[in-house]
Amino acid sequence: MKARLGPDTSNPDFSPFWEGCKEQRLLVPSCRHEHLNWPPRPVCQTCFEWNDKWVEIAGRGSLYSWTVVHKTRLQSHLAETPYVVGVVELRGTPPVRMVGRCEIDPAAAMFGLELVVDFHRVSPDLTLPFWRPANPARASAQAPAQAPAQATP
Repeated sequence: MKARLGPDTSNPDFSPFWEGCKEQRLLVPSCRHEHLNWPPRPVCQTCFEWNDKWVEIAGRGSLYSWTVVHKTRLQSHLAETPYVVGVVELRGTPPVRMVGRCEIDPAAAMFGLELVVDFHRVSPDLTLPFWRPANPARASAQAPAQAPAQATP
């Protein structure tokens, strides 16, 4: 049996999120007090009320943390290395943090880099959120001229 790559879009806890991505909308669960909760869970982490609706949030935020993937065993991703996977802190109260692929030069990755969501249709059933610089010119201007040397194991 071949391993399936990608998320289970039929999982009821996440299916509204994936449906929103297909429509190029970023959706998160919310309770009646409008607290945003990510990752999805049945009960609000702030007030302990039921998360009974999904709301659209602005796909703008900043890079909170990241890692650079230099090697992968996934044949479909070999040509893309190195690439950045980041934790993006979205604006809001409380802030929502999402993990995702960032379309930035690894040398340009820095705390606080302003990012916006961009949606990539991978298949008819799957659209993924990616993150790109809100201001590409500024992001490349802030990148160091040369990446620091990497230690070799």
